[in-house]
Amino acid sequence: MRFIESILFKDGRYINLPLHQARLDGVFAQFLSGHDSHDLEQILPNLKLAGTYKVRMVYDVDSEDATYDLEFIEYQARKIETLEVVHTASIHYSYKYEDRSSIDSLLRESSADDIIIAVKNKLTDGSYFNLAFWDGTFWFTPNTPLLNGVRRTQLIHEGRIKEREIQVDDLSAFEKVSLINAMLDLGQLELPISQIKS
Repeated sequence: MRFIESILFKDGRYINLPLHQARLDGVFAQFLSGHDSHDLEQILPNLKLAGTYKVRMVYDVDSEDATYDLEFIEYQARKIETLEVVHTASIHYSYKYEDRSSIDSLLRESSADDIIIAVKNKLTDGSYFNLAFWDGTFWFTPNTPLLNGVRRTQLIHEGRIKEREIQVDDLSAFEKVSLINAMLDLGQLELPISQIKS
């Protein structure tokens, strides 16, 4: 079974590395109990690159000699101008699996740039990102994410976003949505609610 970590490397620094390490440790504890997980501080190279890069780590937990591959990719955010809510009765992506077929099949149902996945009418995540909604006063993130991403965890710990249940019908109560993930901080990629087809 293979998993992914996508880590932001910006101007010579790995961002949120302790949160990535915690997620990696959780995967090993669940799927390869008793075996030490990879130590990111040991295996990630000490580089002095300027600019923004996505570090894509693909690793397996199929045996005690769990292998991994690292790839550095110069990062540019995807252009996302439209979103569509897609509905499903059930979907599971609580770990960052390399196999994303269940999410990709929902993405293919939409003609928008990306999707917001609703499970039993509750908003969860997009295809590659968590969500934060601005109501004019504060940012709220659904308390039913498919994957509790590292940026989402960071923002909750910092008090910049709060969790609450958000249903499809609640969208009209918000002004805009921010798409957040390891590569995207709060407010970097925003869309007005009017750009969400529900």
